[in-house]
Amino acid sequence: AICFGQITTVHIQLGNALEGKIPMRSTRFVMFSIIVVLVFSLCSSLVFAGGMTAKSGLAQAQESAIKWQADAALVQIITESGNMVGTAEKWSYLFHSPQAKKCYKVPVKDSKIEQALEVSSSFTDAVDGDFIDSAQAITEAKKKGLKGKKRAMMTLHIMLQGTKTQDMYWNIVSDMPEGRSTLINAKTGKFFRHQPLK
Repeated sequence: AICFGQITTVHIQLGNALEGKIPMRSTRFVMFSIIVVLVFSLCSSLVFAGGMTAKSGLAQAQESAIKWQADAALVQIITESGNMVGTAEKWSYLFHSPQAKKCYKVPVKDSKIEQALEVSSSFTDAVDGDFIDSAQAITEAKKKGLKGKKRAMMTLHIMLQGTKTQDMYWNIVSDMPEGRSTLINAKTGKFFRHQPLK
């Protein structure tokens, strides 16, 4: 990432060149430095923007699910291709229809819906739309000790077993060999606990 100090230095150099405080032959170097800073800044932004957060594809998925069944309600969001900043190239959104007694899986990759499928699932508890996004969830998890190399599997759904009250939780599993998941309350954004994988 490009630090603020580097950008400030280039800005001062440019100002000095324009005011004649440095030789004009140095102006080319200053302009070149500015171009380098801008290019690196753009590249850094593109790397961070790689993939999308869980909420990014939710509206598209909901629209597709409602066309499937008018009473479709979100029950789960999951990615197996997440990274350590909480984004992923693909998220899958699972909806449940109480009337049809079936579920509908809507995969969204690179902001485009892939083939949606009607599936059977045990998930029936609707997820409130007011939840923290995946990037915020993994940021909180890292504050509480979550470590990973590159990848993280993230799941959002209602949990009751092993929790104090039934609520929405982000369940995060990184690519570290220690074999544990991290639970973040998806409504409050607060860390709940680390737990061993079974």
